[in-house]
Amino acid sequence: MARPRRSESTRQELLELGVELLSVNGYNGTGLKQILDAAGVPKGSFYNYFASKEAYAAEIIEFYMGNLLRMFDMVIDNHTGSPVQVIRFAYRNMITHLEEGSCRKGCLMGNMVAEIASSSELCREVMCTMYKGWRERFTLLLEKGQQQGEVRNDMPAETMTDLFWQQWEGALLRMQLEGSTAVLEDSLELTLDRLFRP
Repeated sequence: MARPRRSESTRQELLELGVELLSVNGYNGTGLKQILDAAGVPKGSFYNYFASKEAYAAEIIEFYMGNLLRMFDMVIDNHTGSPVQVIRFAYRNMITHLEEGSCRKGCLMGNMVAEIASSSELCREVMCTMYKGWRERFTLLLEKGQQQGEVRNDMPAETMTDLFWQQWEGALLRMQLEGSTAVLEDSLELTLDRLFRP
């Protein structure tokens, strides 16, 4: 018996739904039945798209981070300001988006790292790959800022990139705890205006 043809629109819908559900409920708090009911997809059809829930989660992470990286690339390519202005613009847009979501979601990848990086090698590998993609972009911006005298040059750009990621993810956790994006604004300004300045 022939397997049903895959529909790319259904696959896209499942990935978008997965981002929403995993952002709010986490991996362990999101059941496969909940996903299928929300999408109106039979269980058998789900496995035409994804080999398992773990494989689905890995693709959700790649989909989510891929979208963020494409948006970051658009800002980098189209913003006419300095490297620090580009970073500030991109992250203030992110803060606005998080505020519109009532501060409930945080960063899907950061949440997934905390929840399943130690138990799913597949998801961990995808998260490492996506982090490296972000790290390369951010480091290039800081190196450009160093060349222009806008960013301190007594510390490697890679080190500052890692510090930014670590403080931003910590600030996202506090945002979820306190229900306010004020901590993100403070974190962004402290990093850009004090830690990174020459």
